Amino acid sequence: MVTPKKIRGVLSPVLTPFNADYSVAEERFVDHCRTLVDCDVGLAIFGTNSEGNSLSVREKMQLMDRLVDEGLPADRMMPGTGCCSLSDSIELTRHAVELGCAGVLMLPPFFYKGVSDAGLYRNYAAIIDAVASEQLRIYLYHIPHVSHVGITYGLIEHLLRDFPATIAGVKDSSGDWNNTLGMLEQFQPHGFDVFAGSEPFLLETMRHGGAGCISATGNVNASAISRLYATWQENSADRQ
Repeated sequence: MVTPKKIRGVLSPVLTPFNADYSVAEERFVDHCRTLVDCDVGLAIFGTNSEGNSLSVREKMQLMDRLVDEGLPADRMMPGTGCCSLSDSIELTRHAVELGCAGVLMLPPFFYKGVSDAGLYRNYAAIIDAVASEQLRIYLYHIPHVSHVGITYGLIEHLLRDFPATIAGVKDSSGDWNNTLGMLEQFQPHGFDVFAGSEPFLLETMRHGGAGCISATGNVNASAISRLYATWQENSADRQ
């Protein structure tokens, strides 16, 4: 299997449409994903506003399969696979790797609060050891105002030291530019890709060497955000 090329650019945590009986409206889901890809926006399926934590492991795996079966490019997918259950995280992550996804966006286990960095490290290490694939690329998901379990610089440093080929980057949804900037300055030079959590930070993220953004509003404004990413080096970028 070919080593996956690291994903960059604009991704969207894809909205998940539901039918009246609470089943996923798969056709609408596929159509929306295709529209985003056509706008050169990647698919961060099962993210926060994707109702990722409202879907079962089986439902998520079926939706990943459906997208690939419909011809959507797995190398533009970064499914959310971080769960409270270690075994669920392992199963989802392994499936994403087997399908050829570019990476996985991984929340820390988030039900219990005040977990130490050592405990979070063991969670990620256990997933990496269980999946046991050179193809695995993990993007840490830092969204402390929602998960109440954050990704510290110390945790990133420890994981990068022990798993440099697997810990690929982070989505920083803290909303704190200084936190994003610190990650860019400390870790991006070592090949750790930093994605801003929303497009208002996209320009500054790119200007400091970042990888792009993963933005919920990409669901409704995909073309404009994608265009900003494509033209961020132009003089007109600040006016977009």
